[in-house]
Amino acid sequence: MSSRIKAVMGNLLGKTKALLKLFRFELCLMGMLSAFIGGLVSGFENVNHDLFLAMLVVALMVAGSMAINDYFDFEIDKIVHPERPIPSGKVLPKEALLFAIILFSASLILSFLINILCLLIVIISIFSLLMYEVFFKSQGLIGNIIVAFISSMAFTFGGAAIWQPYNSLVLSAITFLLMLGREILMDVRDVNGDILYRETLPMKIGRKSATYFGCTFLIVAIAITPLPAIWGILNKWYLMIVIPVDFFIAYAILLALKNIHNTGKTADMVRIAMAAGLVGFIAGIIP
Repeated sequence: MSSRIKAVMGNLLGKTKALLKLFRFELCLMGMLSAFIGGLVSGFENVNHDLFLAMLVVALMVAGSMAINDYFDFEIDKIVHPERPIPSGKVLPKEALLFAIILFSASLILSFLINILCLLIVIISIFSLLMYEVFFKSQGLIGNIIVAFISSMAFTFGGAAIWQPYNSLVLSAITFLLMLGREILMDVRDVNGDILYRETLPMKIGRKSATYFGCTFLIVAIAITPLPAIWGILNKWYLMIVIPVDFFIAYAILLALKNIHNTGKTADMVRIAMAAGLVGFIAGIIP
């Protein structure tokens, strides 16, 4: 192999690695798992190839959302995240945009192959994401709501893939509330850095009020966590895991309410709790 071919292959490999870093592999896995759980809560007997296709669609959507986010945040990331693929120069902004378009297009095609309900969810999600990036990222609460909505839809999408979205809706509702509360608390944490780029809820109502507001959503999330077991959607093993998780979240809330400087720690703890909650969902499905 000539040195020129080696150089071309090396450049191609480097570009591929950089593009793969755009879509946050661990988040894609969590999205796929959420879709799988959303399908399984309707019963193992309903699982078919469409559910696995839905998992792939969710992975493509997550990857596309990460790429488009990095595209729009290019200038900000030069300062706060210079190591990311675009600001580091490993990926050009137009390459990230093209990558996102390809991923979203693939998700649309595959969701059409599943059913019309899945296609509708993907269309709404892509539209919401673009509206967020272009208009609402700097608009405080509405931006937080859109992020929480998109993040929570993976469960419902999995259920929709087998035409059984109803049981998964409560899982999406719990996730939505946790994500919304966490997003608000992260804005409280990042208020000093965000002030140059966007106007967040803490800037509008104050850090303390925003902390109370964000914690309120977390409290409501805790309050509705027993519903999947009460309604017979998940079994007793779910409760055995989710109850300690609820106490963990409650402790995190107390930390934030005690001192707003703890909001970053609370947000991190909620993220850990959400991962543990996925384990609880899985345990609650097993016969």
